[in-house]
Amino acid sequence: MVSDPLKILFVVSELAGIVKTGGLADVAGALGPVMRKLGHDVRVVLPAYQKALANLTTKVVSVGEVNMNAHQSFGFAVHEAEFEGVPIYLIEHNNYFDRPGLYTYDGEGFGDNAERFAFFSRAALEVCQLQGFQPNVIHCHDWPTALLPYYLKVHESLNPFFINTRTVLTIHNGAYQEHTSSALLDALGIDWRYFNSECFEDYGQINLLKGGIAFADKITTVSPQYAKELLSELGSHGLMHSFRSREKDFYGILNGCDYQHWDPKTDHLLPANYSLNDLEGKSVCKQALQDRMQLPVDLHKPVFGLVSRLANQKGFDFLIPALWRFLEQDVQLVLLGSGDKHYAAELQRLADAFPDKCRFFNGYSDELAHWIEAGSDFFLMPSLFEPCGLNQIYSMKYGTLPIVRAVGGLIDSVSGYAGDANTATGFLFDGANADELHDCLMQAITVYHDKTILQALIFNAMSESFSWDAAAKEYIKVYRATL
Repeated sequence: MVSDPLKILFVVSELAGIVKTGGLADVAGALGPVMRKLGHDVRVVLPAYQKALANLTTKVVSVGEVNMNAHQSFGFAVHEAEFEGVPIYLIEHNNYFDRPGLYTYDGEGFGDNAERFAFFSRAALEVCQLQGFQPNVIHCHDWPTALLPYYLKVHESLNPFFINTRTVLTIHNGAYQEHTSSALLDALGIDWRYFNSECFEDYGQINLLKGGIAFADKITTVSPQYAKELLSELGSHGLMHSFRSREKDFYGILNGCDYQHWDPKTDHLLPANYSLNDLEGKSVCKQALQDRMQLPVDLHKPVFGLVSRLANQKGFDFLIPALWRFLEQDVQLVLLGSGDKHYAAELQRLADAFPDKCRFFNGYSDELAHWIEAGSDFFLMPSLFEPCGLNQIYSMKYGTLPIVRAVGGLIDSVSGYAGDANTATGFLFDGANADELHDCLMQAITVYHDKTILQALIFNAMSESFSWDAAAKEYIKVYRATL
């Protein structure tokens, strides 16, 4: 336990175990319980989505009102719950959050997302006062809560309640910034003085994430390499000048892994468990995966797996051409994903062309994702960019060697094989093209048939540990640096 505990408020748009669309939820869901175990007073504010209220037992503890500007105010109720030992406050405003999706419905983003999450960010500050919780640090995440640092510094600048409160903004994916019309400045409570290229203005529009970068006391992202990429012209998603202007306040902290849910020794979703010291169950998982996907059951064939969002970011534009060539080899391929309809159609066409080698499941199944991690020999993750990534970390724990592009958190977590098996944990390639990826896949086949090298890489991979304890301690250092 720490001698000088901090009061920390996570303001998040999703939380693993309650509502989730991506990695933001995993980080927010993992850090809170770990930080509380370290002795800090951590609480979470979350929108009262339909699904969130369905997944939690809550009670209404207060009501409040948000003044977005001089002529618009919105009422809300505060529900209280507890999840994994962490107090959760859910903000109920039915017009904004009583919807079937978090940000989208039927593939289309809600047209009022900027207003929804501006309100949520303002309401989170009101919740602190209603509950009498004076945080040392408010930890915001991505564009949905990027306005909160501005509200704290401008709207609440004279409020003694927040005189000792600082903000940290974590960017989980800099490509998602939320641009909206400048006509909404008043509705969002943004003063015209801050609609400039140093703060919110971005080619004539409001850019919520850009404003968050300008006003947060510290900024973090989810791997050291991605932090470097965000400072470059090519990797900054158009925000290089914003990131460079805050470089001294900018940190890269590699995500951890929730080994309670991702450990082949205890994973209850698997057909058989196994560990570094007893790999027999991995062969059972491989045969079970082949049988489930109606592929020939053959332990001698290398199985390549993929679990992914079907999106341009994930490298499908060069992965699919590479796979057409690669499937001429004596291999098997199991693909799980949902998203872009064009990529889904192309993957199905690939599976149809190689019925004894390739299977594609269009959708998501948590159980099947675990089976693919355990039953595959190699895991594909050829991203164009990858802020951190978690599947490569899961794969290593499961003895499934990751094949990744050397970007972001992938290069921070995977040590590529280049002839020396002493430290390698997977395979890396550099170029975003089908030829380099195909060469890397062929290298993996070569290693597969050299059992001495293969077993050495599996041992190295399964010996790796990416704990949330280490990440939490790094975040605490950043929090203290704001005070």
